[in-house]
Amino acid sequence: MYNVDLMLFDLDGTLIDSRTDLARSVNLMLADLGYPQLSEEKIASFVGDGVPTLTKRSLIAAHPNHEPPADEVHQRSIKTMLAHYETQMVVATCLYPDVKETLQHFKEKHKAVVTSKESRFVKPLLVHLGIADDFDYLIGGDMVKLRKPDPECVFAAMRQLGGVPEKTVMIGDSENDILAGRAAGTITCAVTIGFRTTEQMREYQPDVLVESFAGLKDYFV
Repeated sequence: MYNVDLMLFDLDGTLIDSRTDLARSVNLMLADLGYPQLSEEKIASFVGDGVPTLTKRSLIAAHPNHEPPADEVHQRSIKTMLAHYETQMVVATCLYPDVKETLQHFKEKHKAVVTSKESRFVKPLLVHLGIADDFDYLIGGDMVKLRKPDPECVFAAMRQLGGVPEKTVMIGDSENDILAGRAAGTITCAVTIGFRTTEQMREYQPDVLVESFAGLKDYFV
């Protein structure tokens, strides 16, 4: 068991299942730019590094010769994707099982959302899903110079909430979460309910690996 004071959570693939709404937004963007559609599974594999990277990976995958987009096309794709996501983000997105109950279990802990998603979307999503009051701080990818796996966002959350690395855990579903937490000196915890498999996450050797959100209760006090 790990005794922690501060719990940092990734958002997409960790707290919320946003796969369908993200994929729909990407495919609407691709259609606007004259590109063919991609499968939801393919788009989900591109999630985790923020919209600029998501759109670039999607444009490359959708191009007949898998060529990278010109900068002007890429910039247009970012604006188009964000515009679509603003209207699509709460169509199908939901909490993963046991999220609300588990957050309440840890109600005495300081908690923050640390995500690569643009900050303007984070609070509305948490409010819509009824968990905004469970967090003391929110940090989006556009609030720091470098997104995960750079540890800047983790350090920023610890500064804001007075956390120290050895009593902080970074919880997420992707390699970026584990790498960012490790670089910041925190305990790292992988959850495999999201966009990466258990096998994929084991490769990054997190301190803790859980296959359900409720599993956090077995490792942290």
